[in-house]
Amino acid sequence: MIAAPYWDLSFPAALKNYIKAVNVVGVTFAYHEDGRPYGLCRVTSLVYVATAGGPIVSEAYGYGYVRELARSFWGIRETVCVKAEGLDIAGNDAEEILSGAVRGITLSV
Repeated sequence: MIAAPYWDLSFPAALKNYIKAVNVVGVTFAYHEDGRPYGLCRVTSLVYVATAGGPIVSEAYGYGYVRELARSFWGIRETVCVKAEGLDIAGNDAEEILSGAVRGITLSV
């Protein structure tokens, strides 16, 4: 499971640095003779949890990046994104939004 806030159409730099540190040839992936990467991870699924004060306008930048790494480099075919968005919008019930996300995590694991 990876959990990160949605910041500026992506995720925090600390997560990017972590991903760079663990995305290592011979540890999390290797290359076929033709240069295509393949995964060495043994897990079969990944749950990505995102929180946002407003709407998440596109999954392509945060979750999409992690999803493609999981599929192309780590060999994790099943990925799920659980979102808790709109937390800072006046009138929204942040506690209910978070509770819904927790239920989504529970169903995904």
